[in-house]
Amino acid sequence: MRLARYFRNLGRWQRRTALFACGALSTFALAPFGVMPVMFVSMPVLIWLMDGALEAARGRRRILAGFAAAWWFGFGYFVFGLWWLGAALLKDAALYAWALPLAVLGFPAMLALFYGLAGALAAPFWRAGPVRLVALAAAMVLAEWLRGHVASGFPWNAIAYTAMPTPLFMQSIRLAGLYAMGGFAVYIFASPALLAERRGRLSGLSAALLLIAIDLGYGVHRLNEAEPVPEKVVNFRLVQPSIGDHAWRTPEGRAGIFARLIALSSAPAEPGAALPDVIVWPESTLPFLLEERPDARTAIGEMLQPGQTLILGAARFAGRKPDGWPEFYNAIYVLDDNGQTVSVAGKTHLVPFGEYLPFEDVFRAIGLQALTTLPGSYVPADNRQMLVLPDGLTLYPLVCYEAIFPRLIADETTGASAILNLTYDAWFGRTPGPFQHFAQARARAVEAGKTLIRVGENGVTAVIDSHGNVMQRLPFDKPAVLDVPVSLP
Repeated sequence: MRLARYFRNLGRWQRRTALFACGALSTFALAPFGVMPVMFVSMPVLIWLMDGALEAARGRRRILAGFAAAWWFGFGYFVFGLWWLGAALLKDAALYAWALPLAVLGFPAMLALFYGLAGALAAPFWRAGPVRLVALAAAMVLAEWLRGHVASGFPWNAIAYTAMPTPLFMQSIRLAGLYAMGGFAVYIFASPALLAERRGRLSGLSAALLLIAIDLGYGVHRLNEAEPVPEKVVNFRLVQPSIGDHAWRTPEGRAGIFARLIALSSAPAEPGAALPDVIVWPESTLPFLLEERPDARTAIGEMLQPGQTLILGAARFAGRKPDGWPEFYNAIYVLDDNGQTVSVAGKTHLVPFGEYLPFEDVFRAIGLQALTTLPGSYVPADNRQMLVLPDGLTLYPLVCYEAIFPRLIADETTGASAILNLTYDAWFGRTPGPFQHFAQARARAVEAGKTLIRVGENGVTAVIDSHGNVMQRLPFDKPAVLDVPVSLP
């Protein structure tokens, strides 16, 4: 096959450029684009490019060649998949513009090391036929698992998400899990490379078609399953305030934030809609510490109707270090109709460089604490608490990017009526970031087989059922409320 020969015979830098381009192209299979067919182009080309890189290499050189080839693919994938991280730094460019190359190039280069490891592990098994596809797929399972666990983990845009553009393709994650799904995806997407050779072509392509049939068959089965009979219907109001950055910079602006939250929460329901039972505010939107503002509790109690409950995300003072430096929890509060706390859950999995600074005590002396979001640092909660509402309803809390971790879902949500994900993605504006975050949270609903209630400061705010179907959703980046009845077991 002429195309395969062309890619195998490219020179070193032509090959590296092509590998980078293949990684970049693959990101169009992710949210918000969801163009899965591009993977049937990028992955076969990756195989042919690795064929060329490994053909003449032996021993240690072969392993290094496999590492380099997969690293360049990963570098393109993470640069184009995570470029929007720079948007947060440009919110205050005078302070953080210096870090832009680290966010847009340095961080992707580091993440690409995991894909490089996959290439190195597959290299000794690289030979004509489907064996090399199996080797790369298996190595990617390990690499993605490590990426999700090493140094607290960052499984953002795991390769499996390229294979899940709609609920039909999502259901198998409930059987295989995120990382194994990624391995199957790599094999299936790479299988057209076998068209260029005779050895193992029929068996390799047949295996890919069988995997596709199993995925689609299980998807159809799950989507046609009868939903369990709900024990109760709870009317939620999801509040999306969509506040501009300027509002946080002055006392008047911060007072306006709280006023907008109150106004949206107490707005009349649409004609025929039921009065909300539970009102939900997003993560970190409250512009003060709740413990320091009894007047805010009073205002919340006056806003709530008898029997209503408010859920909100807010910082919570956790104490001070010996040097007097303050520490905070990122928490979710449940308040009753008197504005009193009836349940609270803290975030257990923090964002490195966003909520805490690794080796903070060492780096504070040179000013790197400026990377944190408050003039202090967050600390993780000791354990994950279920949120219990006054009527006994239980919600499993995921604060912000905790929703990207499958391990926070496994066996933990059994007693919950639904999953609650509060987030603040306004840092990233109208970039792919918030939509990628939403797609990954959506997968957690499928994994757990639970309804997901998600509220973002500017979006994506939605209710997703246990099959990943979006039941209702607010427009992105517009102040609005979503009144939605949710059937819960």
